[in-house]
This record gives sequence, C-alpha cells and structure tokens, in this order.
Amino acid sequence: MSSKIEYTDKVYLYSSGMPAELIDRSKEKLIEHGVDLKDLVVIESPENVPEGSIMITLWPHYLSVAKVKRVREGSIYAPQLFNIDI
Repeated sequence: MSSKIEYTDKVYLYSSGMPAELIDRSKEKLIEHGVDLKDLVVIESPENVPEGSIMITLWPHYLSVAKVKRVREGSIYAPQLFNIDI
C-alpha cells in the first residue's frame, strides 16, 4: 500500500546534485504517491521553500518526505513524515 502525499500548492524535490536518471525515477515514484508533475519544483539547494510546504529529499535509494515547519535565516526545520523506496 502506498502513502499518498498530501499537499497544497507546490512540492519541492531537493535533488542535491543527483543524476538526471535518478531524478526521473523519483518523479515516477512521486506520481504513484499522488503528486502532479505540474506541482513539482526540482531544487538544487533547500532555499526559498515556504513554511508548510512538502519538501522531498532525494537520496540514492529512497526519497525522504518532510513537511517544512520553520524557515529561519537560511535554515529549514522539516520533520520527516515517511520514506519512499526507489
């Protein structure tokens, strides 16, 4: 059973310099979890992500789904909600 990602507005995929093939595979997984690609913003660094947004960090073997609770002086506090294996 897959977990649906609940969000409003945009979902931010923090790719942190991962290869394009891994980013594409991540997009496929996010579609399976209810993310519309038109709502997805791929970012290279976790900056300018609004509070309340969903930010997904791409790691080599999984996606870490988190909700941004606080942004202060360039730092983001985003507790993890769950992981998605890729």
